[in-house]
Amino acid sequence: MISAILTGDLLKAQDIVPVAETIHTSKIKLAVPIEGESRIYIDSADGMGSNQLTGLPINQTIDHSFASKIPARDINRNFYLRFRIKNDTDTSTRLFFLPGFYFREIVLYKMTDTGQVSDSMPAISGPGNENNFNPIVGEIRLDSGESATFIARLKFIKTTVNNLRPMLSQDFYLPSLIASIQNERRISAIITYLICGIMLMMMIYSLAQFFANRSMEFIYYAAYGTLLGIMFFLKAALYKYPTEENFFFESYADFMLQATATIFYFLFLVKFVNAREDFPALNIVLKALQYLTLAGMALFTYLNFFTDNFPLQNLIENLIKYSWSFCTVFVISYSIINRQSILRYLAIGHSFLFVGGLLSLFLINSSQRFTDARSALINDSLFWYELGILFELVFFLVALSVKNKQDISARAREKERLLMEYEKTAIENKMAVLAAKQEERNRISADMHDELGSGVTAIRLLSELAKTKMKDPILPEIDKISNSASELISKMNTIIWTMKSSNDTVDNMIAYVRSYAYEFLDNADIICKVDYPDNIPAVELSGEKRRNIFLCIKESLNNIVKHANATVVTISFRLGPHLVIQIHDNGVGVNPEKIREFSSGMTNMRKRMETIDGHFGIRSNDGTTITLSVPLQ
Repeated sequence: MISAILTGDLLKAQDIVPVAETIHTSKIKLAVPIEGESRIYIDSADGMGSNQLTGLPINQTIDHSFASKIPARDINRNFYLRFRIKNDTDTSTRLFFLPGFYFREIVLYKMTDTGQVSDSMPAISGPGNENNFNPIVGEIRLDSGESATFIARLKFIKTTVNNLRPMLSQDFYLPSLIASIQNERRISAIITYLICGIMLMMMIYSLAQFFANRSMEFIYYAAYGTLLGIMFFLKAALYKYPTEENFFFESYADFMLQATATIFYFLFLVKFVNAREDFPALNIVLKALQYLTLAGMALFTYLNFFTDNFPLQNLIENLIKYSWSFCTVFVISYSIINRQSILRYLAIGHSFLFVGGLLSLFLINSSQRFTDARSALINDSLFWYELGILFELVFFLVALSVKNKQDISARAREKERLLMEYEKTAIENKMAVLAAKQEERNRISADMHDELGSGVTAIRLLSELAKTKMKDPILPEIDKISNSASELISKMNTIIWTMKSSNDTVDNMIAYVRSYAYEFLDNADIICKVDYPDNIPAVELSGEKRRNIFLCIKESLNNIVKHANATVVTISFRLGPHLVIQIHDNGVGVNPEKIREFSSGMTNMRKRMETIDGHFGIRSNDGTTITLSVPLQ
C-alpha cells in the first residue's frame, strides 16, 4: 500500500476487475475503479423522474479523457451513469459509490431485475466526513445473493477541474480512499508551498523596498505576489475537498485572484520600466490589457452568478488568459527591439512565463496528457504555471539589481549636476559681487579724481601762486601747504590707480611701478633700471595685491633714498606661479646698528605681504636686496 501511495495511484494496490457487465462484490477488497463496467449518457434536460430512467440510452462507454477533464460544453448537463452489482457473498454488503470531483449533485437510483426503479437516494458526505456540506458518495446496500442495476445522476460545478472517475469502495476504506485522492498531488503541493514561501518573501522584500524608496511599483508587485501566493496556496490546500468554500474558489475565486494579480503586475511593469515616458507603445498595450482584464472579470462574474452558460464563461476566461500570453509575447518582442538592459532581463523571465502559461492552458483545455500516469507532475497544469512564475521572479530580481545600479548612477549624476549648478550659481553670485565691487571702485575712483583731485590740485596751484607773489622770505607754512598738496595728489593718484578695475593686471602694475620709480629716483639723482620679461601674459592681479605690492616697493625706494647712499637701483620682475620682485641697490647695505631706524617700515612691508599670502625678504649683497613674492593664482 505504501508503494502504491508513493506512485500516486492507490487503486493499483489490488487487481482491477476485468471488463464485465456485472461487478461482483467479492472482488472488491478495498476499492476498485468501474469505468469499464459503467455506461454513460449525457443529457441537457434538467433532471428526469425515476419512471423515465429505463428509457434512457445509457449505452456508451466512458471516455478516457473524462478522468482528467470534462469538456466545458458538458459541465451544465446531466450525466447518467449505469452499472450493475451482484453481491456474491453470504452476507449483506454496504458499499460507497464515489464518482469523482466536483459535483453539486449526486443521486443514485436502484433498478431491480424486474425493471422496477426505487426512489432516488441522494448522496452523503461519507464516513469520516460527516461535517462536509457537499455530497461526495452514494451509499449502496445489497443483501446476500442480490443483484441490482444502479443509475447515478450527476451534476458538476462550474469549473474546468471536474473529472469523472467512478469507483466503488468498502465502507471501512472510504476515508482512506478519499484521503489518498486528496493527497495524490503531494509532490506538486510541496512545490506549490515552496513557491508560496518565495512569493511571501518577495512580498516582504517589495514592502521593504517601498518603505526604503517610496516607489509605488513595489506596492503593486507586493499585491501581485500576495494574490498569486494566496491562489497557489488555496489550490494546494483545498485540492479535492468538496466544501462550499472550495467550490466557490474553483468555480470563481481562483480566476479572480489571478486576474487581479495580473492587473497589479501590469501596473508594476508600467512603473518599473517607466513605460509612460520611455516606452509609450508598451504603455499603451499594458493599459489596454488592464481594461480588457477588468471587462473580462466583470463579464465572468455576471455569467457565473446570473447564468448557466458555462461554455461562454470558460471562453471568456480563456480569452483573457490568451490575451495575457499575447502581452507576454509583445513584451518579449518589444524588449528585443529596444535592447534595454532592464527590458532584456524582463524579456527572459517573460519567455519562461509564456512557455509555462501556454503549457498550463494546454493541460487545462485539452484532454491530452504527456504521460498515461494521471498523477504525473508534468501533467499538472499548475506546476507549469508556477515554474514560469518562478523563473520570471528570478529574472525580475536580476532586472531589479540592474535598475538599482542604474538608479544609483542616475542619483550620483543628478547629485553631481546639482553640485555643479550650485557651484555655478555660487561663482555667478561671486562674479556679480566682484562686478559690483569693481563698479563701485570705478565710481569711487572717478569721484576722487573729479572731485577730490580737482580740489587738491587747486590747493597746490594756489599755494604755488601765493609763493610767487610773496616777497622773501616765504612763509614756511605756505611751503608746507604746497608740499602736502603735492604728496596728497601723489597718494590720491596711487589710490585711484589701485581702485580702478581696469588696472587689475600684472603688466599694468609693472608699467605703473616703472613710471613711479623713474620719476622718484630721478629726483634723488639715482639711476633706475627696471628689468621685466619681453612678453608679459595677461594675468589678473587684484587691486588689494597691487596696492600692497606698490606700497612695499614705495617704502623700499624711500629707504634707499634716505639710508642707502646708492647711485643705482635695479628693479626686476619675474613671472611664474609667483610674481617675484627684487629691488637691489648698490649702497652701503643693511647696517645692524642703524636697522632700528627703519625696522618699523620693514615690519609693515612684511605684514603687507603676509596679508596677500606673499613673502618678504631682505639681505645684504654688495648693497641691499629686497625680495617680494606673491602667488598669481
